[in-house]
Amino acid sequence: MILDLTRVSISVSVLLRYSIVIVLILLCTNAYATHNRAGEITYLQTGPLTVEITITTYTKSSSAAADRDSLELFWGDGSSEFVPRTNGGGNGVNIGNDIQLNIYKATHTYPGRSTYTMGFEDPNRVAGILNVNWPNSIDVRFFLSTTLTFLDPQFDGTNSSVQLLQPPLDMACVNRVFVHNPNAYDPDGDSLSYELVTPMSSATEEVPNYLLPDKVGAGINNLITLNPVTGEFTWDSPQLPGEYNIAIKINEWRNGRIISSVVRDMQIFVTQCENEPPTIEGPEEICVIAGEEVNLEYIIDDIDEGQKVIFTASGAPFLFAKDTATLSIDSVYFEPSYTSTFSWQTTCNHISDNYYQIVLKAQDNFFGDTIGLVTLKTVRVKVLGPPPENLTSETENQNIRLSWDSPYFCEVTDNDFFQGFSVWRKIGTTSSELEECTTGLEKLDFTRIEFNTTDQLNGQYTYQDTEVDNGLTYCYRVQAEFAQISATGIPYNRIASLPSREVCQQLNRDRPLITKNSVLGTDPTNGAIKITWVKPLADDLDTITNPGPYTYELFHSSDSGANFSRIDAFTVTTSNFSTIIDTNFTHSNINTLSDQHVYFISFITGNGLYGNSSQASSIFLITSPTDMAIDLNWQESVPWTNFNYDIYRSADQVNYELIVNTNASEYRDDNLENGVEYCYYISSMGSYSLPSLADTIINDSQVACAAAMDNIPPCPTTLDVSNVCDEGSDFDINELFNLLEYDNPNVECSATNDVNGYYIYFAPFEGDELVKIDSVFGAESTDYKHTPTTGIAGCYAVSAFDFDNNESELSNIVCVDNCPLYELPNTFTPNGDGANELFVPRINRFIASVNMTVYNEWGNKVWSTNDPALNWDGKTSTGFELPDGVYYYTCTVFERRVEGIVESGSLLKGHINIFR
Repeated sequence: MILDLTRVSISVSVLLRYSIVIVLILLCTNAYATHNRAGEITYLQTGPLTVEITITTYTKSSSAAADRDSLELFWGDGSSEFVPRTNGGGNGVNIGNDIQLNIYKATHTYPGRSTYTMGFEDPNRVAGILNVNWPNSIDVRFFLSTTLTFLDPQFDGTNSSVQLLQPPLDMACVNRVFVHNPNAYDPDGDSLSYELVTPMSSATEEVPNYLLPDKVGAGINNLITLNPVTGEFTWDSPQLPGEYNIAIKINEWRNGRIISSVVRDMQIFVTQCENEPPTIEGPEEICVIAGEEVNLEYIIDDIDEGQKVIFTASGAPFLFAKDTATLSIDSVYFEPSYTSTFSWQTTCNHISDNYYQIVLKAQDNFFGDTIGLVTLKTVRVKVLGPPPENLTSETENQNIRLSWDSPYFCEVTDNDFFQGFSVWRKIGTTSSELEECTTGLEKLDFTRIEFNTTDQLNGQYTYQDTEVDNGLTYCYRVQAEFAQISATGIPYNRIASLPSREVCQQLNRDRPLITKNSVLGTDPTNGAIKITWVKPLADDLDTITNPGPYTYELFHSSDSGANFSRIDAFTVTTSNFSTIIDTNFTHSNINTLSDQHVYFISFITGNGLYGNSSQASSIFLITSPTDMAIDLNWQESVPWTNFNYDIYRSADQVNYELIVNTNASEYRDDNLENGVEYCYYISSMGSYSLPSLADTIINDSQVACAAAMDNIPPCPTTLDVSNVCDEGSDFDINELFNLLEYDNPNVECSATNDVNGYYIYFAPFEGDELVKIDSVFGAESTDYKHTPTTGIAGCYAVSAFDFDNNESELSNIVCVDNCPLYELPNTFTPNGDGANELFVPRINRFIASVNMTVYNEWGNKVWSTNDPALNWDGKTSTGFELPDGVYYYTCTVFERRVEGIVESGSLLKGHINIFR
């Protein structure tokens, strides 16, 4: 697969040419203070409570005043220490273009087993970061942290952090897809997950005014994603040149819980690019068995004429002391196109539940012989334990003995990795195999009956199963088990190999076996089922110790085996075991339309009840109609294994045709016509996997009918609500309405094509139950105006309905609020001339009530009201006309809001002039 040519990153060395330019543009003052670009804290556990930590930072090398020859690290246990810089003779290493690489190392012993978060804080980031406190990122502190957990070394082993193999500085191009991968490797083999987090400025504070990079120049062509499994960060596509920072948190999992996390704070430089990056074509994922050699070919190319491309790789396989991976063409510029082979001789020491991740890098020389545009490709390789070979089974003294090859391929490793074998069992054969790259036998309904064995007999590994019953078929598989070993010899981080092939065995066949339970006719009262069975084997029964007479009785249940009754018409008795008898029986006049039928045969000798056969049910088919399709599900409980099913269909209940063959127990029959009845039955094929019963067991289900119907609602829509309050305070109070705008699911969702209209839901207050208030017909009618009875506050949701009145789920709920405003004049003239006779609000908008009190100049209350319209006529509350003068008021305002009636934030106070 060729990577998209828009997938671009530029190596750290590209910064030699561009970052100075970027910084000079973005930074014009305080250059002495700008400093931190990127970094992380990692550690190795070197003792029960001791770690060796490494702080890696990338800083602005020209900021001499801010250079740190040591950093104060807070260990998370109440103590701190100044950690010295160790690289470059203690001075750090200038890697060009005003970038300095700093490595600080220290060792610390903690007081006890617990979880600790270590971290350090430095005063300044570099200036001009577009998504961090723009335009003052220089004022933001730089903080890194790592969390570690000390496990119980007796049971859980030690724990070191991930090691990050890809530097945290990278360059992207405007309008090109950018890809970065930190390429984390865990030396303990723990599982990893990745998440984007907000960069921190201290242990408790996020950086201020942080935006994800795709929110700078946001648009439909600007989107970031992070693969939580591989750690691959994709930005499609940067819109504005400049510097950006992101933080990626790498979590380390063991036994289902996070035991460690490292936060990497990294920097991305976005610039304008004129040429196209190289491409890498080749495999992205592969599984191999330990001992196999991996050889993956990659074609490196570049469409720009005259350019050369260098090809390199990083990842755990390149770090091993032995069996190191190689590239056939590596670290040399060649003219494209050319092929380089990734080779790795795997061993048993490489077996892992997790994929090994390799990051391939192709870099052109567009900017010279050492720098250029880069393409990254993430490759995953999983190394599986080989399966135990030549598993066999045999009966032995009413037990079953398993044997398989010794030695096992991975017995001898460089450590105690190989632990032994687990043995897995199920009743009946397996109709399917595990998916590629998986080892969990639980998925095939096997149960582990032996956790760890290395027993041998006659030069072979062996296991004896003593918990077995006559008449049942037992199938087995064996897996090799691997694990890390704690200091006290306790295994942890268990890994299973691929399973062996399956072998099946049955003890003495001394009981009857049912071989058919097939529906002959489907009817609520006159249905019929055919039962066929086979007698026990005389040699296995031992007729000397179990003399006749021999009686066979058939028992039946129509309630899933809860209650059985004997079928008297079936009972067969012979005095001689060898007497030929009819082993077929048709059970008639039963309800096969809606009942599933279960049977077993009771075997009685002259000594009494010898035993019963295993229970066997009919196949019961259930039909579930949906839009232009019918879902079929069937179930059965039988002692043999059904490995295949034929599905037959009829549109006239007479002529049936085979429509599909499957090994699943469900099927969707689609592309049907709604309203037409279709009938189905299932024909199963199975086997006991016993040499004495070689024929395929075939059984039919009852006939089940249904008509396809449209019962699938449209996809939900997305709602947005706006009103005049969004436009500010200057609007016409008489044109109040909420504008609802929503998506047409026919356009937004490929599963929807029959929207007929929309239901509008409304609640006057937040938290109230939404009530359907209107219907809008037409899929294109995607806006709606609504004016509530009081104000414009309320909550809305919209659903879509189709032509069969199937209603979608509600959209998102959007609540909008009133924008209350209450303004009072300071003068009115109640003199009887018909003008300005009443004291009323200048603006009275969305006010539920007031508590208005008017006082004279002596502070005596003269009038009050709760009516927000006021309508004061200049008289006292008792009706006496007040003289001209100045009066004072206080007014508490209660606003009509979406959350209810609430008091406004401040008390209104003022004076009122009465002129007559």
